[in-house]
Amino acid sequence: MAGSLRVAQVVVEVAPFHLDHPFDYLVPDDLEVEVGQRVQVVFSGRRVRGLVVGTATSSEVEPTRLRPIASVLGPHRWVRPDELEVLRWAAARFGAPLADVLRHALPNRTVDVERRAAEAGWFPPDVAVRPRSDPAPDPGLLADAWRAYGDGGGSLREAVAAGAGSFLWRPLPGEDVAARLAELTQLCLAHDRDVLLLVPDPGSPTADAVLTSAGDLAVDLRGGPAPRTVYRRWLLARTGQARVVVGERGAAFAPLERLGLAVVLDEANPAYKERRSPRHHAREVALERARRAGGVGLLVGTVPSAVSWRLLRERRLTPVVPDRDAERRARPRVRIVTGHDQPRARLLRESTAALRAATRAGTYGVVLAARRGEGRALVCRDCGERLSCPVCASSLGSDGRAGTVCEGCGDRRARRSPCRACRGMEVVPLAAGAQRLGAELRRGSEVEVVVLEGYGQPPPPPPAILVTTRGSVLDRPPGPVGAVVLPDLDGALRRPALDAAEDALRLACQVAAWTVHAGRDPATSTVVVQSREPDHPALAALAAWDPGGFWKQEVATRAALRFPPAAHAIRVTVPPAAGVDDRPVAAALSAYLAPGDDLLGPVPVEGREGYLIKCDDRAATLAALAPLRSVASRAGVELRVDVDPVDAL
Repeated sequence: MAGSLRVAQVVVEVAPFHLDHPFDYLVPDDLEVEVGQRVQVVFSGRRVRGLVVGTATSSEVEPTRLRPIASVLGPHRWVRPDELEVLRWAAARFGAPLADVLRHALPNRTVDVERRAAEAGWFPPDVAVRPRSDPAPDPGLLADAWRAYGDGGGSLREAVAAGAGSFLWRPLPGEDVAARLAELTQLCLAHDRDVLLLVPDPGSPTADAVLTSAGDLAVDLRGGPAPRTVYRRWLLARTGQARVVVGERGAAFAPLERLGLAVVLDEANPAYKERRSPRHHAREVALERARRAGGVGLLVGTVPSAVSWRLLRERRLTPVVPDRDAERRARPRVRIVTGHDQPRARLLRESTAALRAATRAGTYGVVLAARRGEGRALVCRDCGERLSCPVCASSLGSDGRAGTVCEGCGDRRARRSPCRACRGMEVVPLAAGAQRLGAELRRGSEVEVVVLEGYGQPPPPPPAILVTTRGSVLDRPPGPVGAVVLPDLDGALRRPALDAAEDALRLACQVAAWTVHAGRDPATSTVVVQSREPDHPALAALAAWDPGGFWKQEVATRAALRFPPAAHAIRVTVPPAAGVDDRPVAAALSAYLAPGDDLLGPVPVEGREGYLIKCDDRAATLAALAPLRSVASRAGVELRVDVDPVDAL
């Protein structure tokens, strides 16, 4: 309908999938609105926020039915045009409504923060001069620091200074990652480009080092600060007064005026996967933002994720790896013991001796205990043999009765089969029990024993024994570590999930590298792994410090089953016994799937029924599912979609 109306096209921040499109609103004569501004509108009888994504002078809606914009939230654009395209990309990439991406990317507004910022002279945007940084690090010192990484290190430094590209850096065991990233940050800032650093946990010492190096040019979004603090720091970045943003996965969309370097530390860490819609992965967002900005995307990690391994094979990531001989010399010394000749005990003789030697030398002895939930995998009570799925070879868990269920492919058996090794019928779960292990160690220890189950717990000074879980494993050791003992690695390897082996190897490498940190002699390092599967490919890769060798073997296994990285995975979950489109969920999904897709399930997923779709064309599968999702949304059935779920990779 033609006319001279002033119309704003608004993405309203509401949840239902079938409402994922802009709505037309009338712009009152006393308001000025532009694309990227946040507004308040009336929707279904209540006031909600929305983002202006377009303007027009006409609408297909009758003018008399157009509702006016209630108010404009601030004098600034919340989202620039290029950033809006990134948000739209994220919605399409992860199969989520754009409204969900907006709610995640944009903080709550605090008017008093804007008022104080205006009084200080740095708000609204473009009223203050862009701050300058310190000079770049000395080129000679920088070259020496990265010499071990050959041409890849040189290419990375050149790109950070004035180029672009996507890189995967595998640090040498014991490398001072914090110092290297602080150098790259200074190099990027000196060339008038900005830096985004994502870390998996709020206690990251590497993040602390980068923040210290950048000084008042940086803002810290870790740890979920108060909404008022979040908005002030977000506004500093929005106005260009902050040129370095450090945070966890929630900071992936934080604004930066001239993004030159986006770093994801420990990129394979599952903490980067958002559990709520849009269920994006911060690694993917950081890489895409850097690519679109003409900057550098840098992933850091010893063991690459399945996604990163695929990108490496497709030559979409440039590897920055050390010389293989240097890596072998620098690796910690790993000893794998089975305990077949010893009485069954939580800690074998070799482990106890390693801890005693470490503490007598005045250092820490570290024991990595299994986390809660890894005890779901079942083993034979008599011989310790694990129960494996006859379909996909993943570990089996209990179905709550006398049967088993595979959380990898969904295969169910009403009754358990006898143990393959000893024909025993009794099974037990692999227990976690960090507290119990700590109590056992205290009874015979000469030094203090402390259980650390979170990043916020400070350790005592050495010598001491630290019983840790994955929640307390940071990117730098707590101090000098003389020995690391991994008594429960079988529990992580046997976890009934497709990513069990790669995740266990990643965590083991991270903790094992503590024994060679800060120049400690690798020849004197001690890492003891207790395992009933000493020939497991992940353990062989740990001992040889060869993540590439692990993935070559793992990919071959997964390709035969059409699991990532050989294919893509999409998980769909629904309430128990729900129906969609007048039929059971499995039938509805099968009817809507793209040609060639495979459907597995159902399996229990956090109180819901889960289905796993294996596909070659992720976008085609999401497009095929969209009509079904709209039908479910209109019927009030919550059909959740998770693209590339981390526990299925």
